[in-house]
Amino acid sequence: MTWPVGPAAPTEADRRRHDAAFDLMTAVLNGTRPAAMLPLVAAHARALSHVPLAFIALPGEDGNTLRIEVTAGVGGDRIRGQSVRRGRSILGRAFSTRRAVSARVVADQTLIGLPAGPILILPLETGEVTRGVLAVLGRVGGEPFSPATARQLLLFSDMAARLIELAGARLAAPPGDAIAEDGPGVAPLGPPWPT
Repeated sequence: MTWPVGPAAPTEADRRRHDAAFDLMTAVLNGTRPAAMLPLVAAHARALSHVPLAFIALPGEDGNTLRIEVTAGVGGDRIRGQSVRRGRSILGRAFSTRRAVSARVVADQTLIGLPAGPILILPLETGEVTRGVLAVLGRVGGEPFSPATARQLLLFSDMAARLIELAGARLAAPPGDAIAEDGPGVAPLGPPWPT
């Protein structure tokens, strides 16, 4: 006879993700603005995935493009400020479908200036709206991201988007108003998060 087993002990990857989420929660409680949280998200995503570069792209003013606003890691200065059309890029596919996209940069000529290698793009979505995308770029010639790594990053990106939304709601609330994380007091922000 086999006995039911309790929940599995957290892995080292789980612990690192929880630490990253705790760091973001601390930033929210300290009154950090959403724009100032974005570099934290990119830096944590880079560390969690052990990659040279991570970046965040947000919707452009025209609504038809995504602009790389935040980078963390090697070569980030070469791509910061680059825009791609939502309907013609893998960044746009992840943004529009609200699904993670795993690909190789060489297969997407819209991402100019990035070395050829595996890329994982995750929607930054709050459950109601997609605010942007988080991308991590592996080493040149590297293997695609493993399902375990993709899962950890998807969980992290989901939590990060909700915490950034909460940070904006806390700043938008009148002084003295309590804000519940999932209650009616959370005021929606106009997209995108200001940078």
